[in-house]
Amino acid sequence: MGWTAAVPGQMSEQFIAFAQECGRPVVDIGCAYGVAAIPAGAIAVDLEIDHLAALPARMDRLVARFPEMAFRTGSLGAVHASNVLHFQTGEELEEGVRRMGEWLAPGGKVFIQASTPFQRPFAGFVPEFTRRMAAGERWPGWVAETRSITDYRRLHQYPGSIHLLDEMVLRRLFAQWDIEYCGYYRRHGLPASLYFDGRESVGLIARRS
Repeated sequence: MGWTAAVPGQMSEQFIAFAQECGRPVVDIGCAYGVAAIPAGAIAVDLEIDHLAALPARMDRLVARFPEMAFRTGSLGAVHASNVLHFQTGEELEEGVRRMGEWLAPGGKVFIQASTPFQRPFAGFVPEFTRRMAAGERWPGWVAETRSITDYRRLHQYPGSIHLLDEMVLRRLFAQWDIEYCGYYRRHGLPASLYFDGRESVGLIARRS
């Protein structure tokens, strides 16, 4: 599904700090090798069993694909999903947000980071993305065939389909939550080959009412 950064991104840093103080179990979805899960003491969730096997033995772990997983209603203090949501269809995103709302206790938070169209490999897609936004399309960043919008030399590391997200879509998905932050940035550890205009990632922190 791509690669993982060796350092926590900005949303991951916020998740780690919150997890260490919230007093409830927290979950890291798509944890890879645990750059956020380990310092957060999170339940580690990933598609790849070899990633989970590399984590410290003390950690709880689960092999699963988001949103196809289950946690007890109201049991979690936080959910972290870094570079996960851009692998989901619009329908999966809506279902995933609904489920996260069920898992979290009142006052629990989600910490989201996702890729946007504003990365160098997707520069040629930006005009089409802008057109879709102007037309009011519900999922303007959904690309059924990733190879149709880029010939990036590392294309083999990308999924066959990709959902490049933006601030508007994230705000709509979490419209019923208390949004504490939503915006664009260049995440820590991003490869320089992806640099475009400083909006390469979009992040969100939202609290369950």
